[in-house]
Amino acid sequence: MHSKSNIHLLELLPLIILLLYTLFPLYMAISTSFKNPGELFLNPFGLPTKINVNNYIGVLMNKDFKRAFVNTIILTVGTIIGVLTTAIPMAYALAKINFLGSSLLMSYIFFCTTIPAQLFIVPLYHIFARIGFLNSLLGMILIYVAVLSPFQILLLRSYFITIPQELFEAALVDGASWWKALWQIILPAARPGVITSVVLVAMNSWHQFLLPLTFLQKSQLQPLTVAVAMFQAQWSVDWGKMISASLLSVLPIVILFALLHRKFIAGLAATGIKG
Repeated sequence: MHSKSNIHLLELLPLIILLLYTLFPLYMAISTSFKNPGELFLNPFGLPTKINVNNYIGVLMNKDFKRAFVNTIILTVGTIIGVLTTAIPMAYALAKINFLGSSLLMSYIFFCTTIPAQLFIVPLYHIFARIGFLNSLLGMILIYVAVLSPFQILLLRSYFITIPQELFEAALVDGASWWKALWQIILPAARPGVITSVVLVAMNSWHQFLLPLTFLQKSQLQPLTVAVAMFQAQWSVDWGKMISASLLSVLPIVILFALLHRKFIAGLAATGIKG
């Protein structure tokens, strides 16, 4: 019995080491956020001798941080609305309606998911400069929607396929239009898949850095990711405040995931790229 428990512990040891390795940066960040500048350099790896919340207060009172927080919410909510508005009808058509060119369209959407954002930044920058969409939250939302929609179309399509075709056909036979069948039959049954899509889009748009850094050059329009990177003095970096700002910036997404994680996992478990 004793030997079996030892074997069990040996099997868990790699997982424990991996867990500690994964949690160490989080421990360092939280510990640093509660230290004053002097203690940070004298005792960088230890726990703070005294809890100091001045870093968090300084960040929360910072006008640039609050403005960046509002900008990030606008970008994230706008992107979620834009992606769902485009991805749901497209996924519905590809999953439930046979039309000419659907296979070609699917191949094109697959291809779009393989294109990195860095590939089109330069030409898109020149286009946006000509049409006046630089330094525009709306322009940024349009870019986010274009970047994130292809994968969400495939994700939602694969979930819509799992809904029995008989339900869809029965609704059409009863006189429902394609749009009515979508809103009354498909979407209620596909709620976990839609929630999964919302969480993924929120996470991706909330943490975007390169695109807003390029297209939003005015400080009053920058989101949290860019604002936190710029959260420093002219000649030095206040690491305590920067780490506190970083932790506060990811907190809304952590809360969102905590609230929706069950449906998010259920949606992922029921979803697979099919057909």
